[in-house]
Order: sequence, then C-alpha cells, then structure tokens
Amino acid sequence: MKLVLFKPRNIGFLLRMIKETLSNKLIKKPKLEDSVKEFVFKNAIKGNPDSVLSVMDQFALKERFLMNVGDVKGKLLVDEINKLGTNLNILELGCFCGYSAILMAKNLGNEGKVISIEVNKKYAKIAGEIIDFAGLKNKVVIIEGSSEKIIPTLRYKFDLVFIDHWKDLYKRDLIAIEKRGILKSGSVVFADNVGNLISALVGERGNSNNYLNYVRNHPKFESKNIKTSLEYSSAEDAVEISTYSG
Repeated sequence: MKLVLFKPRNIGFLLRMIKETLSNKLIKKPKLEDSVKEFVFKNAIKGNPDSVLSVMDQFALKERFLMNVGDVKGKLLVDEINKLGTNLNILELGCFCGYSAILMAKNLGNEGKVISIEVNKKYAKIAGEIIDFAGLKNKVVIIEGSSEKIIPTLRYKFDLVFIDHWKDLYKRDLIAIEKRGILKSGSVVFADNVGNLISALVGERGNSNNYLNYVRNHPKFESKNIKTSLEYSSAEDAVEISTYSG
C-alpha cells in the first residue's frame, strides 16, 4: 500500500506534504483554519460564493494545503446536484472550513438546504463565519457534534449525502443513515477520497475499503467509481458515487 506514495504522479504531492510538515515544525504559524479565514476575509468579495471558493482554492494552491473537495472533484459533485434538481436537501458529513458546503449551497434553489455535521468545534465556528461571509447563511445549517450521535436525530429525507470526514467512518455512518430511513429512492451518496493514496498517507483512518466493499455489494445501491486527482495536485484519488433504489 505504501508503494502508492512513490508513483510518479504522487511524488510532487508527497514532497509538498513533507515540506509543509517541516515548515510547520520550524516556524510557528497560525492554525490552518484561522489562516484560511483571514485569507478569505482579506481577498474575497463578501456575498460572492464564487469569489470565496476561488480564494480558498488560491490559498490551498499557493499557501497551505487544504483537504477540500477542490475545484476538479467539485465539478463532479455539482454534476450530481444538477442531475437531481435545485431545491434539494443535502447532508454533509465533515464540513472543515465550509468549502464544499458553499459549493453545494450556491447550486441550490431558494428552498434547498445543506445540513452539515462537523465534530470539531473550531472548524464548525470558522466554517460558519466563512459561509456567512459568502452570503449563504440561509442555506447552510452546521450541526456541531459527532455524526454517530447526530445522524439518529435527523428528520429530513435527503436527496444527496456528501461524505468527506474520516474514511474509516464512511461505512458506519452510511449504515446509520440507512437505519434512520433518511434516504429515498434516487438519493445519491457521494463519497470523497476513496483512493489508496489517502490510506497510505494517514493510515487506518484514511482507509475506505470496508465502505467500498459494503456499498458495492449492497442490493439497494448502484455504484460507480471515478478515478480522478487529489485536490490541488496531480496525485491520484477517486470518488464513489452510489444511487439508492429505496
């Protein structure tokens, strides 16, 4: 598995991560989420979601790496939203600094909503501030807490579920979503970062193989795997897009 790190297309990303890790140890820097917020507030146009996303992309490319869905895979996510319609209910697992919530919300109609679950209190706060800055506060609700505790309390049925938190939780949380009965026929589950590189980088927490085995062999899901690139790099990644038959 670790050999994937040394594939030619992945070397550049690996070197960047080593460089950033060493830099962070040698030079005291603000927390990543604080730096993102400051960069957005300084450089983006308030009330303009496209400007906010573009500035976050610039930060991730030129300043410090961000584990966002990014612009390339973001287009795949928006394609799935557009297939489903506009006034959708979307569930997001893992908000981080709000990039994907902004991306999804800006593509929804007036009645569309993104419900985003974020376990990290600081991330939830920063994401809320950036989403508000983007002018999308009325379309995004961030619920702070663990997905394990929050999913069993949800009442909406969701048209799309975007999963982008710890990869070893993907299967557990999809099972909880099924048990709660909040999917409907035609609902799409979009799972980010299901390539082998993430697992090689972060270990078991980045391993989504049990999720992939589960969803691909599930009688009520039809799945497709799209090979793509990791955000802000040419390194390998993949997404799994699964449609629920009800």
